[in-house]
Amino acid sequence: MDRLLFDDIPYLPIAQAGHDFFAQTLRENGTEVLYAEDLLAEALTAKKVRQEFIARQVKEAGFIVGATHDALIEHLEALEPKDLVAKIYEGVRREEIEYQELDLAAVSAESTWTFLLDPLPNAYFTRDPQAAIGNGMSVNKMTYSARQRESMITEYILNYNTRFASKVPVWRGRDHVSHIEGGDELVLSDHVVAIGISQRTSAQAIVEIAEQLFKGSNFDTVIAIAIPHNHAMMHLDTVFTMINYDQFTIHPAILTDDGQVDSWVLHP
Repeated sequence: MDRLLFDDIPYLPIAQAGHDFFAQTLRENGTEVLYAEDLLAEALTAKKVRQEFIARQVKEAGFIVGATHDALIEHLEALEPKDLVAKIYEGVRREEIEYQELDLAAVSAESTWTFLLDPLPNAYFTRDPQAAIGNGMSVNKMTYSARQRESMITEYILNYNTRFASKVPVWRGRDHVSHIEGGDELVLSDHVVAIGISQRTSAQAIVEIAEQLFKGSNFDTVIAIAIPHNHAMMHLDTVFTMINYDQFTIHPAILTDDGQVDSWVLHP
């Protein structure tokens, strides 16, 4: 659970029922509901794109060269797009593939770990790998390796799904050293964004995305808000929540001694 960033295990039947009820409520109120796995499968229709996606997923999982790398590639390339997407989310277990571990990295690795390719159980926190800001997106370089492969899914949907390809500006892609996560990105109005400086989002990433927003969008103000860098308050949206156009709920632990929110305002 530590490796996959979990404190507790949700009870799947109730989680699924809640998800389905929420999705149906959205539909009944005129909202189109899209599923990431369907969008990704459509984006991976072309064999060349599918092969590139597989190679990058395996590489970012830590396999560069060797028998394990090659066996994973071969296993994933044999799958149809929908099955491939399911396997990326659920992971590849050791017993699924017949191969001989010959490379040093593989034979010296933790042999009791169930997976060769780790699953992506945090992917249902869809607010983090990406965030919609105006008519564009930030596709995020996430902090921990357990989640970094998630935003590649968004990248391929935006680049290769015909519904989105060449139609959605990307304010900041995932190919950065500095990290940012969507739970820290809050759109306050049509020209103001608040971004938390947190355990999961660095000040450098905020400067980088602000520069791109100022160049290519109607956003002219970015408010950087400092919050404690700990797991209990990992994202701004857990401690600073907009509930009306001029009202917020605020966790008292983010306030300074004089009752203020510690913030900086960035303009072009």
